[in-house]
Formats: sequence, structure tokens, C-alpha cells
Amino acid sequence: MKTIWLVYESDNVERNRFFIEQWQKATRHEVVRIHLVLYEELVFGIKEGRSWLAHTGGLPPPDAAVMRLNQPFLSAHLEAMGIPVFNNAQVARICNDKRLTHQLASSIIPAMDTVFLRGDETDSPLPYPVVVKAVSSCGGRKVFLVENQQAFQAALAAAAPDKVLVQALCDTPGKDVRAYVLGKEIIAVMMRYSQHDFRSNLGQGGSAEPYRLNAREEQIVHKLMDTMDFGLAGIDFLLHRGRLMFNEIEDAVGTRMLFAHGHDDIVHRYLRFILNTFEKK
Repeated sequence: MKTIWLVYESDNVERNRFFIEQWQKATRHEVVRIHLVLYEELVFGIKEGRSWLAHTGGLPPPDAAVMRLNQPFLSAHLEAMGIPVFNNAQVARICNDKRLTHQLASSIIPAMDTVFLRGDETDSPLPYPVVVKAVSSCGGRKVFLVENQQAFQAALAAAAPDKVLVQALCDTPGKDVRAYVLGKEIIAVMMRYSQHDFRSNLGQGGSAEPYRLNAREEQIVHKLMDTMDFGLAGIDFLLHRGRLMFNEIEDAVGTRMLFAHGHDDIVHRYLRFILNTFEKK
């Protein structure tokens, strides 16, 4: 029987309990066992010239790992041991650093003007208003709408010690579009929106509704999908001058919107995707 680790950091388990339970349900009809494993329970390094890992509770290494945390170094370590990781280490490394993501995506599709800050700036290099983001931010946390120099300096202090980027504000703040992708398939597209915040994240009080991509927009999503081997990810776009502009890619993407809009099979589809990789090998 195959064993899959679902890996979290301990402080993110409770608020993701529903998603974790869906993995336990999904395995009931498959010949696979799922284990919730905490990052804090792992010890890993090099032993006798080979990559090595141990679980403090005595679990043997898995056949595959689903990474629901921002730890690309651990992902790379598991891959060095021959363990398939979803999303893989390349996706985790690039998509959990907004600078790397923008370097990749903006050469392929339209994106808002963005400046990667050194950390010693005292004023915005772009005209106000701007959006200041910690490069590892997610869920709308450590993301600030800034309208003057004083607020700019306060945003940098609030984002510390993270590296930061500053981005031109789109002309439709409070709305964005997320394309959920599984492998090379677009499985759902949602528009998120907020009536009271420039951030549309559900965790910041936003709402969501299904969105239909036109042919040009679908082509844009496929261009990004072709750059990496995704498992399950969310590709996010801002709305500016009537078209989609690249925003970011969510690696350990949230699934609340999918369950709320009829995609309650998403975990089982993801599990089958993973199992199919074993069958292909």
C-alpha cells in the first residue's frame, strides 16, 4: 500500500482541519494511506554521503509527499531521496518568492510594473498609490496599500524581516481572478472581490463567484502552465484596463472557494493525479 505524507507546519493545522479531513475521506476508496506530518516532527540532513530523513514518531519515509507549507528546501531534500513531491521543489521555490515568480511570468504575459526593493529605500520608486508586498506573503497578509512616503516606510517596517516588492496599483482594486490548475488542466476559475478592501482574499473578508475565461485569457493561463510541472496550484490575475494582468502563483493554494462552488471532489482528483504518476512510472 502506498503511503502519502500531508505535510504542514504545526501552527497551520487547525485552520486547515477541514481540508485535512477531506484527504482522510479521499483515501477510503483508494489503496493508499495518508499521514498528517508536521514539519517540526522531521529531522533531515546528510548521513554517510546520502540525503537522509527521520520522523520523530517513527514513521518510515513516504512514497510521496503533499507539501502544504513554504519549505522548498525540504521539498528538494525529499526529491533527492527519490520521493515525489507535490508541488515539486521548483514550483515551491519560485512560487513562494514573488520576485522569482514575477521574473518568470512577466517575460511571458502582461504584468503590473513591479520593483524589487533592496530594503534600504526610504520612498517608493513608483508613483503613489502603490501596493507593498512581502515576497513570501500569502492570504493577503503582509500586503499593504500605500499612498505616501510615511505609509511606505510603515509598510516596510511591518513586512520586516521579509524582503519586499512594490507594485503599481491596478485600476480595479478589490478584484482578482484565480485559475485553479491541476497538472496541465484548468479545473476551475473564480473571481474574488471585496467591497471594503483592496485585497480580495477570502481570509480578508472577500467573496467569490465563478468566472469564465475568454479564449485569450485561457491562452495566457496555459502559457504559465507550460513553464512548470504543477500539481495543484492557483494562478492569480489582477484586472487592469479591461484585461488580466499577472499577480502571483499560490503553491499551497487554498480550496475553500472550490468546495463552496460545487468542486467538492478536488481532493480526490488531486489524489488520483498523484496516484496516476506512480502508474505512469
